[in-house]
Amino acid sequence: MKFFQIVPTNTNIDFIGKFKYFMAFSIISGIAVITAIFTHGFNYGIDFTGGSVMQVKFSKPMHSDEVRKLITDLGDPEASVVALGANSQEYLITSRPVEKTIPGTAAAKEKNKAPTLSALLVQKVGKDQITVQKADEVGPKVGAELKSAALRSLIYSVLLITIYIWLRFDFRFAPGATIAMIHDLILASGFYLVTGKEFTITSIAALLTIAGYSVNDTIVVYDRVRELYKKGGAALSLPTTINKAINQTLSRTLLTSLVTLVSIVPIIFLCTGEIQSFAMAMCLGIFVGTYSTVYIASPFTIYVERFMEHRKNKAGNRKVAVA
Repeated sequence: MKFFQIVPTNTNIDFIGKFKYFMAFSIISGIAVITAIFTHGFNYGIDFTGGSVMQVKFSKPMHSDEVRKLITDLGDPEASVVALGANSQEYLITSRPVEKTIPGTAAAKEKNKAPTLSALLVQKVGKDQITVQKADEVGPKVGAELKSAALRSLIYSVLLITIYIWLRFDFRFAPGATIAMIHDLILASGFYLVTGKEFTITSIAALLTIAGYSVNDTIVVYDRVRELYKKGGAALSLPTTINKAINQTLSRTLLTSLVTLVSIVPIIFLCTGEIQSFAMAMCLGIFVGTYSTVYIASPFTIYVERFMEHRKNKAGNRKVAVA
């Protein structure tokens, strides 16, 4: 049966021969992202910092600047205000924790109970002028716990995938796949640093999806390497075998990436908010995941192979010396 192919399987592009240049680029980019994480940090959303998300409807149309001024007066000048619909009456408001109260209100007199932002907004505008359709509050303690749980989920995912590759293939394949995954997660995180997009639970989902996509592409190449060895490819060197495997799976890799992009790119233009950020991060992740399979995972597999051969030869020389 004949299937559609973008690239013929008999191509012989020397990917491995040029990996040092790309690896240098990845190391520099990775160091830059890690430095930015520690110096500037992410723009964490309320999932991790605590705060409130509410959907409100005013009795009469209001400009977004007017709504933003109301929230600024209540203590959060950096709150996100998004209009819903074309009548300028419904808004989605995302705010950081607010400790300010309105002097003279009942909420201000309650010393043991901090008022919510939605309650403060209703008191400021008037009950007859606004309706709170939905309001969710996240405390700082809960946000810190979610941040810790999100970090653990990333670490556990990398460890489990590493164990899976180790068991399915061979020890020499696992380090390359693991380093490629970590590489992809770091560069994908850079998207949120460069753009300033909020880093939320949805961002963690994007990173986990990118990790899965990356390792899936890596496994396809590893699987082809194993097939070549079974067909007598063991006579060839590992770099030559991996290069051949990459060329033979190149069409499949490009088709998979293009089809995935076809389903993600429209979301960028048709959606807003966290879903749009998720799609944008995924687009970067698809490119980075494909790139890391060729120029990160594969070269590191070769390095591990050479390291194991060096140790084996060293051990053999010791036995000869002892004998």
